[in-house]
Amino acid sequence: MSQSYLVNVDWLNERITKGDLDKVVILDVSWSSSKDMKEHYNTEHVPGASYLSVMEGKHTDMFPRNIPDVEAFQESVRAAGVDSDTHVIIYSDSDACGFFLSGRAWWTFKLFGHKDVSILNGGWQKWKSSGYPVSTEIPTPKKGDFTCKSDDNIRLTFDTMVNNLTSSDRQVCDSRPSSKYSGPESAGHIKGAKNLPMSALLNTQNGTLKDLDGLKKEFSTAGVDLSKPIACYCNSGMSSCTLAFTAALCGNDNVSVYHGGFTEWGKRSKEDQIEK
Repeated sequence: MSQSYLVNVDWLNERITKGDLDKVVILDVSWSSSKDMKEHYNTEHVPGASYLSVMEGKHTDMFPRNIPDVEAFQESVRAAGVDSDTHVIIYSDSDACGFFLSGRAWWTFKLFGHKDVSILNGGWQKWKSSGYPVSTEIPTPKKGDFTCKSDDNIRLTFDTMVNNLTSSDRQVCDSRPSSKYSGPESAGHIKGAKNLPMSALLNTQNGTLKDLDGLKKEFSTAGVDLSKPIACYCNSGMSSCTLAFTAALCGNDNVSVYHGGFTEWGKRSKEDQIEK
């Protein structure tokens, strides 16, 4: 990668203050199922940031958090001023120190072939709590030339996951809370999956991710070898993207997401009589 996957608020504030944003686009990717986060963006955002929703897919019962339509995503990203060689910096006002949406946005950009994309560590909450300036000015960027080039190697299908039960080509890692992975509240998990909840990746006291040593320790404690291929899943392709992001941050260049997650697995494995 030519840019760091993770940038901090001090670094970004310094770049904004100096006007050193050549080939850099800042995107607010905040989203909520219960309120209009575009209105929140209009009220206050990181100076110079544009708004982009990465949750405009054709949602279904099987894929309640579906990926965007390729052409629609490409057009919206171009409208935000993103070129093929732009360094995209993503942040959100969402759960899990901003990573619940930022991780999904990072993975979506990777899925559509963009190389230089980073997450602002701690997101909007960290930016604001650090006392950095906020803006209501809506930028009008020049239309970019970003072109989607799908990388299906980082998106796994149900059939691939079924085959993996016998081939064990990939370690399977479940990012759901432990209560969803096993126990009285659980409907089960994919056979052989290790549990590493997204919450374990966070330093909630600082409002950021844990440092690299802390992240590597969490993977090791969960029984996941960062030197081997990893398949991440959750319920519907949200927190699993942050798990994939942190694995990549730790140096794993062979990490992918089973986007259908346990929503699809729970339904289809039952129909096909596959052991959970």
